[in-house]
Order: sequence, then C-alpha cells, then structure tokens
Amino acid sequence: MAAVPSQHLRALKVAVVLSAVGLVGKWSAYVLTNSVAIFSDALESLIHIAAIGVAWYGMQVSFRPPDVEHPFGHAKAAYFSAGLEGGLIILAAVLIGVSAVDKLISGVALRRLDVGLGMTGLVAVLNAVLGRWLLREGRRLHSPILHAHGKHILTDVVTTVGTIAGLSAAWATGWWVLDPILALVVALNIVREGARLLWGSVHGLMDRSNPELESRARQALEEFCREHGIRYHRLRLREAGAQVYIDVHLQFRDGTPIEQAHGLATAAEQAIAQALPVHADIVTHLEGEEHAADHDEPKPPEQLQELRR
Repeated sequence: MAAVPSQHLRALKVAVVLSAVGLVGKWSAYVLTNSVAIFSDALESLIHIAAIGVAWYGMQVSFRPPDVEHPFGHAKAAYFSAGLEGGLIILAAVLIGVSAVDKLISGVALRRLDVGLGMTGLVAVLNAVLGRWLLREGRRLHSPILHAHGKHILTDVVTTVGTIAGLSAAWATGWWVLDPILALVVALNIVREGARLLWGSVHGLMDRSNPELESRARQALEEFCREHGIRYHRLRLREAGAQVYIDVHLQFRDGTPIEQAHGLATAAEQAIAQALPVHADIVTHLEGEEHAADHDEPKPPEQLQELRR
C-alpha cells in the first residue's frame, strides 16, 4: 500500500481530536439541559466522527498504487467515502426527526440552559475554526475527503448557532415547544447538506470534468502549440481524488519524423503537468493534419440532447 501523504494524515488527525472534544462538549450540554435540539447537534457530531473513520480507510485505499485489476489506481475510493458520509448525515437527520416528534408528543422539560448554551457556544467557535481550516486544506491538497469534512463541520456550526438562538428565544419567552421544532429544522438542514455530499460523490464517480483545471491545461497547451507550430484537439480531463487524468490529440504536419513528434509530445505533456496544481497522468495521441476529422470531439450536454430529439 502506498503511504498516504503526511499532510492528509495530519489534517485527519486534527479533525478526529477536535471533533471528539466538540462531541464531549455537546453531549455534556445535552445531559445538563435535556434539550432535543442540543441532542440533535450532538448526534450529528457523533455521526461525523464515525464518518472520519470511514474517510481514514477510504484515504488509505485511494493512495494505493495501480495494480493489474486497477490499472488507473484506487483514487476514486475518496468519492465513495464522501458519499458514505453524506448517507450518514442523512441517517442522523432521520434519528433527530424521530426524537423531535417524540418530544412534541410527550412534552418538553428543559433545565440549566445557561450552562448548556455556554458550552455549546464554545464548541461552535472551535468547529468554525476547524471547518474553515479543513476546507482550505482540502482545496490546497485537492482532497475531496478533507473538503467534505470541512463542509460538514461548517454545516454543524450553522446548526449549532441556530440551536443556540432558538433555545435562547424559548428561554426568554417560555415557549419550550420551540426546542423540538428547532430540532426538526436542524434535521432538514442536515438532509440538504447530506444530499449535496452525495451529489458531489456521484459527479466524481461519473468522471465529471473540472472547468478550472481544464482551462489551465488548455492555456498551457495552446501556448506550447503556438510556439512549436502544431495543433491539438479532443482534450479530455477527469478528476480522480487528488489527481487528474488527461488525454489529448496532437496534430503534426504531414511527414514530421516520428522521433521529432514524440519529443514534442513529451514536452507538451510536461508543459501541461507544470501548469496544474495537482498530479496529472497525461496521454497524447499523435496524428497528421489530414486525419483531424477521424475522431469526433466530445459534445456538450445541450448538443447531445438536441441529437436525441
């Protein structure tokens, strides 16, 4: 098994430790207050820690080197991990909804809200710092796992702030029924975030292109082609975890020696790789100008829909 980069491991370790601290704080606040809204917040944190364990394994798998059965590597395991986390988030929302409905039926009895809300507020501040850091690390390292955790934690912060505001209003007005109602609102918000993670995972597994990285690759290739008097077409890029796969057709003047064309193709691959902030596996197809029409360019979705009519 290939070693997971130390920066990825460091980010996950920090997430595990701080998430565990936050869970202890929220669960303590729930025990003190008997609030189903705070319980919903604590349950989401518990699901998140379980998801980190899944992500840890997913990251280990995603960095395995290619083998006979997986010649393109195992990077897509990262998308399975992010999708599973989205599913766990939705499961947490269902459990929260059941608890909230039970409280609406059986009645609400809250206590010690001053201490409980104070503890919950401190956890919100901690998670806000952690979530923003994980998002930044996820973008820098191009890790869908870290990015998914960052989004999850920041969603947790929003729900925690909403919980504090709602319980404060209940405390001030005596409308204790706001507690389970607030928990239901939290559950709906969690469902939305879980659905986003699942949708992002599906896009990753379906080899959706990255417009920003593709633009960088095209710019580098166009500059190289202008400099060396060649052309290109059928550039395709797909993401797979923390790396991308690119293939492109290079067109040379008829009669160009194969040695010269191969040397220029290798130089073009290097130019593209240097222009990208992630590791790129690049394959070039060499052809003469007269064969340019032998391969159709990929069509955008709107053109494909028009062809199907």
